[in-house]
Amino acid sequence: MYKLLIADDEHLECDAIELLVRRANLPLQCIKAKNGLEAVELAELHKPEIAFLDIRMPGLDGIEAAKRIREMNEDCHIVFLTAWSTFEFAQQAIRLGASEYLVKPVQRKDVYDLLDKLIATLDEQKLSEKQQAGEIREVLNLFSREFFASLKFGRLSREAMQSYFLMQGITITEGFALVISGMDEEALRSIFQRSRLYPKLQICYFPSIDRMTVLVFTIQGVKIIEQLTGHHNHDSMVVGSGVLFSDLDGIPQSISTASIAHTHAYKHKIRFHRFSDVRKEPRDYSKLQAKNLLMIEHTLAGEVQEAKTLAHEIIDTIKANHTKEEDAIEELYEFLMMFSYELNKGIAFLHQPKPQKDTIMGQEIYLMDFIDLACEAVAEDKRDRYSRPFKFIDQYLRSHYNEQLTVEQVAKIIGLNTKYFSQLCKSYFGSTFLEYLTSIRMEKAKRLILSGEHTIKEVAEMTSFSDGNYFSRVFRQTYGSSPSSFREEQDEEKG
Repeated sequence: MYKLLIADDEHLECDAIELLVRRANLPLQCIKAKNGLEAVELAELHKPEIAFLDIRMPGLDGIEAAKRIREMNEDCHIVFLTAWSTFEFAQQAIRLGASEYLVKPVQRKDVYDLLDKLIATLDEQKLSEKQQAGEIREVLNLFSREFFASLKFGRLSREAMQSYFLMQGITITEGFALVISGMDEEALRSIFQRSRLYPKLQICYFPSIDRMTVLVFTIQGVKIIEQLTGHHNHDSMVVGSGVLFSDLDGIPQSISTASIAHTHAYKHKIRFHRFSDVRKEPRDYSKLQAKNLLMIEHTLAGEVQEAKTLAHEIIDTIKANHTKEEDAIEELYEFLMMFSYELNKGIAFLHQPKPQKDTIMGQEIYLMDFIDLACEAVAEDKRDRYSRPFKFIDQYLRSHYNEQLTVEQVAKIIGLNTKYFSQLCKSYFGSTFLEYLTSIRMEKAKRLILSGEHTIKEVAEMTSFSDGNYFSRVFRQTYGSSPSSFREEQDEEKG
């Protein structure tokens, strides 16, 4: 039997987690605390193996409580309960050796999955070095995408970078970046680990679907790049090498130049290219437009890797041909507008907002996210052509429940005849169109009544019922009592 400490100033959250533990008959004794200070006191008394800590608690918050618990018990598995997720939070969680985090309101499956994993870990007497490294990497990878985007565009403080790299055992602050395609992480790691050419290199990987960015930390950067140039023999591998960085602040430029070198290598079918060998080429706007059209074609076909490869080429080419970021932003914005227009036109119910003229970083994230969203939609449409249209209808009904809606009007939105739409409603909603719309209206009516801010007549009108008697009759059929009786019963329960 292990001890699980649950600290949350909302007692319902504590009770809910304890109930889940009991129902699953997990080998855990639950100890509940109503604030951070009490959590620290109970941790000192009971020495729990696992601690669930809410981030925001009055007095002593979850971060500070975790620090004190960690000082007393460095082996305690700390899990943060949070309603928000940012890199700043991730940085603090990593420093404290957090095992995981759960986003509130917690979901039953997430709690069970996490507790099963932690209990299995506790059951093992001793973890191998490989398992320990894997756990650290798992925590870091929770935030790797946001971290890498911020790192790439120079949006991180030196302290944040040091914290991240130190957690991976990286102590050297100089080296260079590589951007590599045509090889997975395992094969690439074997090159550095098995070759006698690269002893004791400190390496950090950031994989994505079409390429991998590798930071090589070494004081022999020039020598290692020369060795890499002549000693990689994988036919499909394309490598771009960036400028050397002498401290952590130089990493963004090294990544950017490595990406440009990779694009140059890929374009000219060169297997390894250094940024210092890249020469600015004459502008060819028509070729960039052709790449953009091809990227659109691949995205509409659901070919995410091919689309992202072209996206990186377009961004790198634009960046390489502008000395001022605002000029690059302006040109990239034109490509994104065309991409957005064609994708929203080509894939129904996507409705992605227009791009912004903010930063290259923002535009790149927008494009990559848009490609992911569009390709997922294409894949879902191939599996079930009506799944997304009915998800859209569900959202539409929840937003327009207060309007006079007919089955004919709604069927027209997704381009179906009324009879066939009505048949599909039973498959996707489990009821007729009118029954489903009524259930949505009743859900909203119940919330409005419980709020106590409106009269019964106002609630009826707000949920599209012009006849108050009919509204009351439907409400009684749904909840077993009239709206007024329902309100009185709830008021009595409150006290």
